[in-house]
Amino acid sequence: MHYEGNKEAKGYTQSISETEQVVRANLSKDGKTLDITACYLKEYGAKDISKFEFLRDLTSLNMGTNLIGHPGVKFLSQSQVLVNLTSINLFYNQIGNEGVKYIAVSDNLLSLQSLNLTDNDITDEGAIFLAKFLPLFTNLSRLDIRYNKIKEQGKEALCEAKEKTNLKQLLLDKVEGFQVKA
Repeated sequence: MHYEGNKEAKGYTQSISETEQVVRANLSKDGKTLDITACYLKEYGAKDISKFEFLRDLTSLNMGTNLIGHPGVKFLSQSQVLVNLTSINLFYNQIGNEGVKYIAVSDNLLSLQSLNLTDNDITDEGAIFLAKFLPLFTNLSRLDIRYNKIKEQGKEALCEAKEKTNLKQLLLDKVEGFQVKA
């Protein structure tokens, strides 16, 4: 399902000051949480965000459904500003395998405790690549990678990598996140 037509792609038409207005309007008072879900900032909005010095204390970034693609993930993962993130939610951003690779090799995201990559067209290739670098993410306790195109080979690689990590929750299939225990 594609949502490009539902809203203006702000990242393509807004200036930095307009992107900054959106970010400031959705930033928590303490400056630690930013929820810009479905603002459709695209890759240029991600580029702007990666440079905003006032986001240096940010620990939680909810940026689902912004269609930033792998170029946007590259900006975020290489940002010298967003180094304190402990949680990043990038569901439905069309990052694909290239985007996963930027995250996997990023030294700036090693503080992550929660990573959501749901519904991003990731295949076995991306899952296997991520699995190789997963042990470096020593703080990561939750990885949600459901609703992608990962088959058995990618799932096996992630499950094997989980044994070498502190992951408590690895969500690979549609039903895993919805099970409720009494």
